[in-house]
Amino acid sequence: MHLREWLALLVGVFAVSWAAPLIRLAEAPALTVAALRLTFAAIPLLVLALLLRRGELRALRRGDLVLLGLAGLCIGAHFGFWVASVQDTSLVASTAIVATQPLFAGVGGWLLLGERMTRALMLGIGISTVGALLLAGADFGEATSLRGDFFALLGAAFVAAYFLAGRRARAGLSNVSYAAIVNSVGACALLLTLTATGGSPVGHEGSAYVFIVLLALVPQLIGHGSLTWALGSLPAVVVTVAALGEPVGAAAIGATLLDEPPTLIELIGAAVLLSGVYVALRGGPGVALGAAGQGGSEGTR
Repeated sequence: MHLREWLALLVGVFAVSWAAPLIRLAEAPALTVAALRLTFAAIPLLVLALLLRRGELRALRRGDLVLLGLAGLCIGAHFGFWVASVQDTSLVASTAIVATQPLFAGVGGWLLLGERMTRALMLGIGISTVGALLLAGADFGEATSLRGDFFALLGAAFVAAYFLAGRRARAGLSNVSYAAIVNSVGACALLLTLTATGGSPVGHEGSAYVFIVLLALVPQLIGHGSLTWALGSLPAVVVTVAALGEPVGAAAIGATLLDEPPTLIELIGAAVLLSGVYVALRGGPGVALGAAGQGGSEGTR
Protein backbone atom coordinates (compact mmCIF):
# COMPACT_ATOMS: atom_id res chain seq x y z
CA MET A 1 0.00 0.00 0.00
CA HIS A 2 1.43 3.35 -1.08
CA LEU A 3 1.78 6.42 1.12
CA ARG A 4 -1.17 8.17 -0.53
CA GLU A 5 -3.51 5.28 0.34
CA TRP A 6 -2.34 5.37 3.96
CA LEU A 7 -2.89 9.12 4.04
CA ALA A 8 -6.37 8.76 2.55
CA LEU A 9 -7.31 6.20 5.21
CA LEU A 10 -5.89 8.33 8.02
CA VAL A 11 -7.64 11.48 6.79
CA GLY A 12 -10.88 9.57 6.27
CA VAL A 13 -10.94 7.93 9.71
CA PHE A 14 -9.87 11.16 11.44
CA ALA A 15 -12.59 13.13 9.64
CA VAL A 16 -15.45 10.68 10.27
CA SER A 17 -14.42 10.47 13.94
CA TRP A 18 -15.66 14.06 14.30
CA ALA A 19 -19.25 13.14 13.37
CA ALA A 20 -20.51 12.20 16.84
CA PRO A 21 -18.74 15.06 18.69
CA LEU A 22 -20.04 17.62 16.18
CA ILE A 23 -23.58 16.27 16.57
CA ARG A 24 -23.28 16.69 20.33
CA LEU A 25 -21.88 20.21 19.95
CA ALA A 26 -24.66 21.28 17.57
CA GLU A 27 -27.23 21.25 20.41
CA ALA A 28 -30.23 21.14 18.08
CA PRO A 29 -33.06 18.58 17.73
CA ALA A 30 -31.94 15.30 16.19
CA LEU A 31 -34.18 15.56 13.13
CA THR A 32 -32.96 19.09 12.45
CA VAL A 33 -29.31 18.06 12.65
CA ALA A 34 -29.83 14.98 10.47
CA ALA A 35 -31.92 16.80 7.84
CA LEU A 36 -29.58 19.78 7.51
CA ARG A 37 -26.45 17.62 7.55
CA LEU A 38 -27.70 15.66 4.54
CA THR A 39 -29.01 18.81 2.85
CA PHE A 40 -25.71 20.68 3.15
CA ALA A 41 -23.83 17.61 1.87
CA ALA A 42 -26.26 16.94 -0.98
CA ILE A 43 -26.18 20.44 -2.50
CA PRO A 44 -22.53 20.44 -3.73
CA LEU A 45 -22.81 16.80 -4.82
CA LEU A 46 -25.96 17.55 -6.80
CA VAL A 47 -24.33 20.55 -8.48
CA LEU A 48 -21.31 18.43 -9.48
CA ALA A 49 -23.53 15.64 -10.80
CA LEU A 50 -25.60 18.06 -12.90
CA LEU A 51 -22.48 19.71 -14.29
CA LEU A 52 -20.38 16.62 -14.93
CA ARG A 53 -22.75 13.63 -15.15
CA ARG A 54 -25.91 14.95 -16.77
CA GLY A 55 -25.94 12.27 -19.46
CA GLU A 56 -25.53 9.55 -16.86
CA LEU A 57 -28.48 10.91 -14.89
CA ARG A 58 -30.68 11.05 -18.01
CA ALA A 59 -29.92 7.40 -18.77
CA LEU A 60 -31.33 6.15 -15.47
CA ARG A 61 -34.15 3.64 -15.85
CA ARG A 62 -37.28 3.37 -13.72
CA GLY A 63 -35.92 0.35 -11.84
CA ASP A 64 -32.72 2.21 -11.04
CA LEU A 65 -34.70 5.18 -9.72
CA VAL A 66 -36.76 2.92 -7.47
CA LEU A 67 -33.61 1.36 -5.97
CA LEU A 68 -31.94 4.75 -5.58
CA GLY A 69 -35.05 6.13 -3.92
CA LEU A 70 -35.14 3.20 -1.50
CA ALA A 71 -31.44 3.66 -0.74
CA GLY A 72 -32.02 7.36 -0.11
CA LEU A 73 -34.87 6.67 2.30
CA CYS A 74 -32.70 4.17 4.16
CA ILE A 75 -29.76 6.57 4.47
CA GLY A 76 -32.16 9.25 5.72
CA ALA A 77 -33.51 6.86 8.37
CA HIS A 78 -29.94 5.91 9.30
CA PHE A 79 -28.95 9.49 9.98
CA GLY A 80 -32.21 10.27 11.77
CA PHE A 81 -31.80 7.40 14.22
CA TRP A 82 -28.04 7.72 14.64
CA VAL A 83 -28.10 11.45 15.39
CA ALA A 84 -30.80 10.76 18.00
CA SER A 85 -28.60 7.99 19.40
CA VAL A 86 -25.61 10.30 19.82
CA GLN A 87 -27.80 12.71 21.76
CA ASP A 88 -29.17 9.98 24.05
CA THR A 89 -26.22 7.72 24.86
CA SER A 90 -22.44 7.91 25.16
CA LEU A 91 -20.27 8.63 22.13
CA VAL A 92 -18.37 5.35 22.42
CA ALA A 93 -21.56 3.26 22.73
CA SER A 94 -23.30 4.98 19.82
CA THR A 95 -20.37 4.83 17.40
CA ALA A 96 -19.46 1.25 18.35
CA ILE A 97 -23.01 -0.08 17.98
CA VAL A 98 -23.60 1.62 14.63
CA ALA A 99 -20.32 0.08 13.41
CA THR A 100 -22.07 -3.32 13.42
CA GLN A 101 -23.63 -2.45 10.05
CA PRO A 102 -21.41 -4.95 8.16
CA LEU A 103 -23.02 -7.73 10.23
CA PHE A 104 -26.52 -6.53 9.30
CA ALA A 105 -25.42 -6.31 5.66
CA GLY A 106 -24.12 -9.87 5.80
CA VAL A 107 -27.34 -11.22 7.30
CA GLY A 108 -29.44 -9.15 4.88
CA GLY A 109 -27.45 -10.45 1.93
CA TRP A 110 -28.07 -13.99 3.15
CA LEU A 111 -31.82 -13.50 3.69
CA LEU A 112 -32.62 -11.28 0.71
CA LEU A 113 -29.98 -12.04 -1.91
CA GLY A 114 -29.16 -15.66 -1.18
CA GLU A 115 -25.52 -14.92 -0.33
CA ARG A 116 -23.55 -17.41 1.72
CA MET A 117 -23.59 -17.02 5.51
CA THR A 118 -19.98 -17.73 6.44
CA ARG A 119 -18.77 -19.19 9.72
CA ALA A 120 -16.77 -16.02 10.29
CA LEU A 121 -19.94 -13.95 10.00
CA MET A 122 -21.80 -16.13 12.48
CA LEU A 123 -18.86 -16.04 14.90
CA GLY A 124 -18.56 -12.28 14.48
CA ILE A 125 -22.26 -11.84 15.23
CA GLY A 126 -21.88 -13.90 18.39
CA ILE A 127 -18.87 -11.91 19.62
CA SER A 128 -20.48 -8.57 18.77
CA THR A 129 -23.66 -9.57 20.59
CA VAL A 130 -21.64 -10.07 23.78
CA GLY A 131 -20.09 -6.62 23.32
CA ALA A 132 -23.49 -5.03 22.70
CA LEU A 133 -24.88 -6.66 25.84
CA LEU A 134 -21.97 -5.27 27.85
CA LEU A 135 -22.68 -1.78 26.50
CA ALA A 136 -26.40 -2.14 27.23
CA GLY A 137 -25.59 -3.49 30.71
CA ALA A 138 -23.56 -0.37 31.40
CA ASP A 139 -26.71 1.67 30.66
CA PHE A 140 -29.10 -0.63 32.55
CA GLY A 141 -31.55 1.45 34.56
CA GLU A 142 -31.03 4.55 32.41
CA ALA A 143 -33.96 4.62 30.01
CA THR A 144 -32.56 7.45 27.87
CA SER A 145 -29.20 5.75 27.34
CA LEU A 146 -30.84 2.43 26.52
CA ARG A 147 -33.03 4.22 24.00
CA GLY A 148 -29.88 5.72 22.47
CA ASP A 149 -28.31 2.26 22.22
CA PHE A 150 -31.44 0.98 20.47
CA PHE A 151 -31.46 3.94 18.07
CA ALA A 152 -27.81 3.18 17.20
CA LEU A 153 -28.81 -0.41 16.43
CA LEU A 154 -31.59 0.84 14.15
CA GLY A 155 -29.07 3.18 12.52
CA ALA A 156 -26.81 0.22 11.79
CA ALA A 157 -29.71 -1.78 10.32
CA PHE A 158 -30.83 1.06 8.06
CA VAL A 159 -27.36 1.82 6.73
CA ALA A 160 -26.94 -1.88 5.93
CA ALA A 161 -30.28 -1.75 4.08
CA TYR A 162 -28.96 1.31 2.24
CA PHE A 163 -25.97 -0.64 0.94
CA LEU A 164 -28.10 -3.62 -0.05
CA ALA A 165 -30.70 -1.46 -1.81
CA GLY A 166 -28.12 0.58 -3.67
CA ARG A 167 -25.82 -2.26 -4.68
CA ARG A 168 -27.33 -2.88 -8.12
CA ALA A 169 -28.01 0.78 -8.95
CA ARG A 170 -24.49 1.82 -7.86
CA ALA A 171 -22.90 -0.62 -10.32
CA GLY A 172 -23.93 1.53 -13.28
CA LEU A 173 -23.37 4.96 -11.74
CA SER A 174 -20.39 7.12 -10.88
CA ASN A 175 -19.83 7.76 -7.20
CA VAL A 176 -20.76 11.45 -7.57
CA SER A 177 -24.13 10.72 -9.19
CA TYR A 178 -24.97 7.97 -6.73
CA ALA A 179 -24.10 10.07 -3.68
CA ALA A 180 -25.92 13.11 -5.06
CA ILE A 181 -29.17 11.20 -5.64
CA VAL A 182 -29.32 9.18 -2.42
CA ASN A 183 -28.26 12.10 -0.22
CA SER A 184 -30.85 14.35 -1.90
CA VAL A 185 -33.62 11.78 -1.40
CA GLY A 186 -32.58 11.27 2.23
CA ALA A 187 -32.46 15.03 2.84
CA CYS A 188 -35.94 15.56 1.35
CA ALA A 189 -37.38 12.69 3.42
CA LEU A 190 -35.91 14.07 6.64
CA LEU A 191 -37.03 17.63 5.89
CA LEU A 192 -40.58 16.40 5.24
CA THR A 193 -40.51 14.36 8.45
CA LEU A 194 -39.20 17.36 10.36
CA THR A 195 -42.02 19.55 9.06
CA ALA A 196 -44.68 16.88 9.67
CA THR A 197 -43.61 16.50 13.31
CA GLY A 198 -43.79 20.23 13.96
CA GLY A 199 -40.09 20.92 13.79
CA SER A 200 -38.31 23.57 11.76
CA PRO A 201 -34.88 23.82 10.11
CA VAL A 202 -34.69 27.50 11.09
CA GLY A 203 -34.76 29.42 14.35
CA HIS A 204 -31.90 27.69 16.13
CA GLU A 205 -28.72 29.14 17.61
CA GLY A 206 -26.16 30.33 15.06
CA SER A 207 -23.52 28.02 16.55
CA ALA A 208 -25.74 25.02 15.77
CA TYR A 209 -25.64 25.82 12.06
CA VAL A 210 -21.86 26.24 12.17
CA PHE A 211 -21.43 22.77 13.66
CA ILE A 212 -23.94 21.23 11.21
CA VAL A 213 -22.07 22.74 8.24
CA LEU A 214 -18.83 21.34 9.69
CA LEU A 215 -20.62 18.00 10.08
CA ALA A 216 -21.51 17.98 6.38
CA LEU A 217 -18.06 19.16 5.29
CA VAL A 218 -15.67 17.18 7.49
CA PRO A 219 -17.17 13.71 8.21
CA GLN A 220 -19.50 13.57 5.20
CA LEU A 221 -17.62 15.11 2.27
CA ILE A 222 -13.96 14.92 3.37
CA GLY A 223 -14.14 11.78 5.54
CA HIS A 224 -16.32 9.56 3.39
CA GLY A 225 -14.82 11.06 0.24
CA SER A 226 -11.34 10.00 1.36
CA LEU A 227 -12.48 6.49 2.26
CA THR A 228 -14.31 6.16 -1.05
CA TRP A 229 -11.21 7.32 -2.94
CA ALA A 230 -9.12 4.72 -1.11
CA LEU A 231 -11.52 2.02 -2.35
CA GLY A 232 -10.28 2.72 -5.86
CA SER A 233 -7.00 0.96 -5.09
CA LEU A 234 -7.57 -0.96 -1.86
CA PRO A 235 -9.76 -3.99 -1.06
CA ALA A 236 -13.08 -3.08 0.53
CA VAL A 237 -12.25 -5.14 3.62
CA VAL A 238 -9.13 -3.03 4.29
CA VAL A 239 -11.09 0.23 4.11
CA THR A 240 -13.94 -1.15 6.21
CA VAL A 241 -11.61 -2.46 8.92
CA ALA A 242 -9.79 0.89 8.96
CA ALA A 243 -13.14 2.64 9.42
CA LEU A 244 -13.58 0.71 12.68
CA GLY A 245 -11.16 3.26 14.11
CA GLU A 246 -14.01 5.79 14.18
CA PRO A 247 -15.33 4.82 17.64
CA VAL A 248 -11.79 5.11 19.01
CA GLY A 249 -11.34 8.54 17.47
CA ALA A 250 -14.79 9.71 18.60
CA ALA A 251 -14.12 8.54 22.15
CA ALA A 252 -10.77 10.36 22.22
CA ILE A 253 -12.31 13.58 20.88
CA GLY A 254 -15.23 13.32 23.31
CA ALA A 255 -12.93 12.79 26.29
CA THR A 256 -10.75 15.75 25.27
CA LEU A 257 -13.29 18.35 24.10
CA LEU A 258 -16.55 17.31 25.72
CA ASP A 259 -15.21 16.01 29.04
CA GLU A 260 -16.89 12.65 28.37
CA PRO A 261 -14.36 9.92 29.13
CA PRO A 262 -15.70 6.41 28.49
CA THR A 263 -16.18 4.11 31.45
CA LEU A 264 -14.20 0.88 31.76
CA ILE A 265 -17.23 -1.28 30.95
CA GLU A 266 -17.94 0.86 27.86
CA LEU A 267 -14.36 0.42 26.66
CA ILE A 268 -14.53 -3.35 27.19
CA GLY A 269 -17.93 -3.63 25.52
CA ALA A 270 -16.87 -1.53 22.54
CA ALA A 271 -13.64 -3.52 22.15
CA VAL A 272 -15.52 -6.85 22.18
CA LEU A 273 -18.17 -5.56 19.77
CA LEU A 274 -15.64 -4.20 17.29
CA SER A 275 -13.60 -7.41 17.57
CA GLY A 276 -16.67 -9.31 16.40
CA VAL A 277 -17.06 -7.01 13.41
CA TYR A 278 -13.38 -7.46 12.59
CA VAL A 279 -13.66 -11.26 12.76
CA ALA A 280 -16.61 -11.18 10.36
CA LEU A 281 -14.87 -8.86 7.92
CA ARG A 282 -11.62 -10.80 7.89
CA GLY A 283 -13.49 -14.06 7.34
CA GLY A 284 -14.21 -13.30 3.70
CA PRO A 285 -14.94 -10.52 1.21
CA GLY A 286 -18.69 -11.11 1.08
CA VAL A 287 -19.49 -9.21 4.27
CA ALA A 288 -17.12 -6.39 3.47
CA LEU A 289 -18.51 -5.98 0.00
CA GLY A 290 -22.03 -5.99 1.33
CA ALA A 291 -21.11 -3.21 3.71
CA ALA A 292 -18.65 -1.13 1.79
CA GLY A 293 -18.35 -2.24 -1.74
CA GLN A 294 -20.73 0.29 -3.19
CA GLY A 295 -19.18 3.64 -2.52
CA GLY A 296 -17.24 2.61 0.53
CA SER A 297 -18.29 3.96 3.86
CA GLU A 298 -20.16 6.67 2.07
CA GLY A 299 -23.40 7.60 3.65
CA THR A 300 -22.44 6.30 7.05
CA ARG A 301 -21.54 8.57 9.90
